[in-house]
Amino acid sequence: MSDSINTWGGTEAKADGEPLFVVQRPRFPQQIFIVLGGVVAAFGLLATVIEQLVVPGADSTAFVLIGLMGAVFLLIGRALAAGRVTVFDRHYLVKSGFGKARRREVDDIHVLRYSTQSAGGGPTFVGLNAWNDRKKKQFLVFTNFRGYDEFTAWLAERRPEQWAECERLGLPE
Repeated sequence: MSDSINTWGGTEAKADGEPLFVVQRPRFPQQIFIVLGGVVAAFGLLATVIEQLVVPGADSTAFVLIGLMGAVFLLIGRALAAGRVTVFDRHYLVKSGFGKARRREVDDIHVLRYSTQSAGGGPTFVGLNAWNDRKKKQFLVFTNFRGYDEFTAWLAERRPEQWAECERLGLPE
């Protein structure tokens, strides 16, 4: 038996091993939210404390709201930083925001398609979507994500029919 026995007599859970790579957003947008949120939250807190020390009983609602706005920016940045697809040999873990990581099997991917997102006349973002046989979304990654090229090569190797169909259809018009 390859499982090791722990001090309580049970067996340890089998680890997934080391991931091959991780696909996640670029660092810049999340860092902007984190830094801006931290600075604004610190300013709001510091300004509230100073105002209360200088003018006891003053209405500090504006500074408290500024601090709360900074905390919201900080949470948005942390949520952006938390989302990722961790890829192993035959499965991957999908984590969105503060949610828990969900295990997905590569054999469950039945449809791969490119998608585009645009805000009117602004930039167009290209993404890659996957669905299972029950039309449940498996993941969405964009072409600017770190690890995207490794991920598409991994998909092409493990799901060649679905990848060929995705490449054949190309970008939606």
